[in-house]
Amino acid sequence: MEVEVRHRPVRYARLEIKPDGRIVVTAPRGFDVEAFIKKHERWLSNRLRELEEVRRESARGFPFFGEFYRLELGNVRKVELRDGKLILPAERERARKALKELLRDRVTALVALYSVLMGVSPGKIYIRNQRTKWASCSSRGNLSFNLRLVALPEKLIEYVVIHELAHLRYLNHSKAFWRLVGRFYPDYGTARRELRRWWGVIEVNEGWRWLEGREQDCSSSSR
Repeated sequence: MEVEVRHRPVRYARLEIKPDGRIVVTAPRGFDVEAFIKKHERWLSNRLRELEEVRRESARGFPFFGEFYRLELGNVRKVELRDGKLILPAERERARKALKELLRDRVTALVALYSVLMGVSPGKIYIRNQRTKWASCSSRGNLSFNLRLVALPEKLIEYVVIHELAHLRYLNHSKAFWRLVGRFYPDYGTARRELRRWWGVIEVNEGWRWLEGREQDCSSSSR
């Protein structure tokens, strides 16, 4: 196993597995990293196996609304589906803009539907290039959705919308919050697990690396 040790003045050691397969241990100086790795060997093996499965799925193509397509960059202004290929504008910012327009249409329709059903009044809707969250809700009621949602099946986008609209009632993850989510999306536990898997697929996907400008970072850390 390739292990990267980061010495930090932390109270407790932390163990992470990066999308490229690197194992990162964050711990204070003098900490017994070898024993720590040994203790968590089974967990590491399971996570590395899961990561390999994610890699195989990601290699199927560019994920777009839950399906995988062979990605092609061309002289187009909008997203095109042709003969099993997904064609994006060759200029990165234009490609992002085209995907944002498609996602905005889907998200806006879902927000309009569920805001009425849930009795809430959202503010503005934003589609952003976020690196850590699928979506967020501000204290002013504005909703921000990650462009990565365009990779997901419609059902998972629906869950994310319901989740954020529920935050208009509860700006926390209390039991009351989850009861409200469960009224409109009973199987939210499965959705949360699926979202973690899809996040991993996007992290290692070559097309998304290009779209998010991560080619350099990934190529320098790959084994």
